[in-house]
Amino acid sequence: MKAPLKAATLACVLTLITSSITACSSSKPSSDTEASGTPGAKSDVYENGLPKDQKVTLKIGNFEGGMGREWFDYAVKTFKEKYPNVSIDVNSSPNISQITQTKIAANDNEDMFDLFSGSIPGGITSYAESGMLEPQDDLWDRKASDGKGKTLKELAFSGTFESTQHTLGKVYSFPIAGSGSGLMYNKTLFEEKGWNQAPKTWSEFLQLCETIKASGAIPITFPGMYPDYINNGFGTAKLYELAEAKGNLKQVQDNYRNFKLPYYLAPENVERWNRIYEMGKKGYFPSGLAALNHTQSQMQVLQGKAAMVSTGTWVENEMKASTPQGFKWGFMTVPFGESESNTKWVQFTPGSGFLIWAKKPDLNKKWAKEFIVWLWSLDVQAQIAEKGGMLPLRADFSEDQARMAKLQSVPSAFLDYLKNNKVKVDSGYSDTVLTDEAYEQSLKLMSESIAQIATGKQEPLPKLQEAEALLKKAIEAQKK
Repeated sequence: MKAPLKAATLACVLTLITSSITACSSSKPSSDTEASGTPGAKSDVYENGLPKDQKVTLKIGNFEGGMGREWFDYAVKTFKEKYPNVSIDVNSSPNISQITQTKIAANDNEDMFDLFSGSIPGGITSYAESGMLEPQDDLWDRKASDGKGKTLKELAFSGTFESTQHTLGKVYSFPIAGSGSGLMYNKTLFEEKGWNQAPKTWSEFLQLCETIKASGAIPITFPGMYPDYINNGFGTAKLYELAEAKGNLKQVQDNYRNFKLPYYLAPENVERWNRIYEMGKKGYFPSGLAALNHTQSQMQVLQGKAAMVSTGTWVENEMKASTPQGFKWGFMTVPFGESESNTKWVQFTPGSGFLIWAKKPDLNKKWAKEFIVWLWSLDVQAQIAEKGGMLPLRADFSEDQARMAKLQSVPSAFLDYLKNNKVKVDSGYSDTVLTDEAYEQSLKLMSESIAQIATGKQEPLPKLQEAEALLKKAIEAQKK
C-alpha cells in the first residue's frame, strides 16, 4: 500500500518559502563525459553508453495543454545540442490524444510516435496488457547528468516514488513534474474584502462561502462540462481527511486503493457527497455550471464573478494570457474537520509524463528513455516550473534561490499552504486496476450526476447506490 505523503516530506522543496541557501555552481547539465573516464580520451559512445555516430529520429507527440509548450521546446533544443546525432520530429497539439489514437488504429509502427504525452482514449491498461507500451520502472535507477552521481529515485523529493501511478504493477508514464489541487482563489479580491484566506474548520469554510455569496459573488465555480474538476477541491483527499478524523483511515484507504466494498457507499464518501449537495442547495456553486468549460469557469474568478475555482496549480499558466494586471492567485484546501487540530489532506500528483511505444527499434526506445531522463535535469526542471507552471520533483531544486524564484505564484502559494498548515498529501491513485466495463460505467454515472448534485437538484445517495452496484459487478467479473 502506498503511504500518504506528509507535508514534512516536502521539506527540501518547501525551502522556497523561507530558506536562504547558497546557490549551486550551475543548473545546466555538463558537456559530454568520455566513456573511458580518461581526460581527452576519444570514444564513440556517450556516457550513457549510446552510440554517438548512429543517427536516430524520435517522433514525439506532445500534449499542449495547461503547461504550454515553451518548456518542451527548450527541452528538445538542449537535448539535441547535447546529443547531435538525435533528430526530433515533434507534433504538439491540445488534441494529441486523438492524433495518437488515429495512429494506433492505422497499425503503422513506423509512423507511430516513439513517445507521446496526453492519454489514450479508453486508458492504457489494455495496451500495457498487450505489450504495446514500454515499462519505464528502470528510469528510477538512472542517473541525471547533473545529479552528482545520484539516481532519479534518490534525487526526487520524498514520496514521489511512492505516489507515482502504476498500471498492472509497472510505471508506463514516468513523472516529470508535479501538480497540486484544491481551491485557487482571487487573492486580490479576498484581500480587498478581508475574507478568510485559510479557514481551519468546515464551519469556518461554510461561513466564508456564505459571506462571499452575500457580497453578490459566486463562492466556488468549476466546469460542469468537465464535472470531475470538482474532485480537485473535494476529491479522494477529502475522503481520507474524514476517515482520519473518525479513526478509520487505514480501512478506507485500503478499500479505495484496492477496490474493496463499501466504496461509493463508504460512510465517509456518502458524507462527502452530501456536503457538496448541501452546499449546492445553499447556492454556493453557480446555477449555470453545467454549461461551463474549464476556461470559462476560471475566467469567472479572473473577472471577479466567482471567488474560488476547483482546479490545479497549472491554472496560472493556463490562464496567463487572460489574467488582468494586478490579479493575484491564492490557494486553499477545503477543511473537512471540525477541529483546528485536524489534518488537512491535499491532492498532490507526480505526472505529466510520456508513454513509449514498445513496437519501436530498441535504439529508439533507449533514446526515448534518455529524453525522459533529460527532463529531470535542473535546467529543464526550472523551465517546467517557470514556463509550465508545475512543481519540480527534484529535492535539490531548492539549492539555488534564482532557480526557486522561477516558480509561479500558484505553485508557490500551494507550497506555502503546506508549510503553514498541518497537511498530508496524496495522489488519489489506486494500487489495483479494474478493467471490466461496469467500473467505467460507475465512473460515468457519478460524473454525469455531479452538476445536478452540486446545484442541489439531485440527492447523492440514489446515484451512489447505483454506482456501488456497478462496481460490485466489475469486482466480481474481475475475479472470474
